[in-house]
Amino acid sequence: MSRSIIYSIISAICLGSLPILVKTGLAMGMEPMQIIQYRFTFGALMLFGWFGVTQPGLLKITRKALLKAMILGIVIYPVQSLLFVKALQHIPASTTSLIYYFYPVVTTLIAVIFMGLRPGRTLLYSLLLILAGCGLVFYNAFAQNLDLRGVAYAVACLCTFSIYLTLIQIFTRNDDAKRIAIWVIFFMAVTFSLLSSPLTILDQSPKGWAIALGLGFIPTALAVSLLYRAIESIGSAYVAMFSTIEPVTTVLLAVLFLGEPLEAIQLAGMALIITGIIAPNMHLLRRSAVLSEPMQIKKSRT
Repeated sequence: MSRSIIYSIISAICLGSLPILVKTGLAMGMEPMQIIQYRFTFGALMLFGWFGVTQPGLLKITRKALLKAMILGIVIYPVQSLLFVKALQHIPASTTSLIYYFYPVVTTLIAVIFMGLRPGRTLLYSLLLILAGCGLVFYNAFAQNLDLRGVAYAVACLCTFSIYLTLIQIFTRNDDAKRIAIWVIFFMAVTFSLLSSPLTILDQSPKGWAIALGLGFIPTALAVSLLYRAIESIGSAYVAMFSTIEPVTTVLLAVLFLGEPLEAIQLAGMALIITGIIAPNMHLLRRSAVLSEPMQIKKSRT
């Protein structure tokens, strides 16, 4: 289990590097379409190469599941990715990441309204914490007079991502999520290769190539492969807990590499958001501790 926890944490750190790589690419003059195209083209090539060697059966998919992947990879996810990059054009990476992490609230509201979810007391407390945390983040954004276009893009991004997560939940009731996700990335690569020529990579400098390959490898191929290895072993709830390190990673990297200021109010908002995400899953840790205690006693007796 400890190895799976490490996989989960590394995956979250990799995903947390995405805004930093995107910001760096934008500063070098890359267009938003180019950045997304580089990420998913190289990511798809790496993922298909890796799984083609290690788990070739994972690349086989039914027509029905392929259609679901097409809907997600051509219609929904491209919009979310473009909105995310557009937000980063106008506001700091740390602010974008923290606004983006408001998505658990929106996803839950969608589930309550359209899917008949009845949230328990713990979940409601959790959502209130996330709401309070994001309230601090929004307050900080307005206090600094940040570009409202960036804030609007970030809000639209989190709403689109919430719809994406809801559709994944619906689409994967009878299909393997891993299989669909890999093909979603493939269709993302195809979509943005049609919108932005892959040949533009030939005009990039060595640093541009490094950013493009980094986008494909770190927050895409490596993050996805490690994420699924973790989910297979410890389940999505545990992974969600350890993935809360993602916004922390983004904020710290933004301070270290982009020179973005770190406000106390941002730290407070980040703490509330992380607590709100972890809180509903704390019972899993308690249950794991209870189950492991008899095992430890048995080992000590032997």
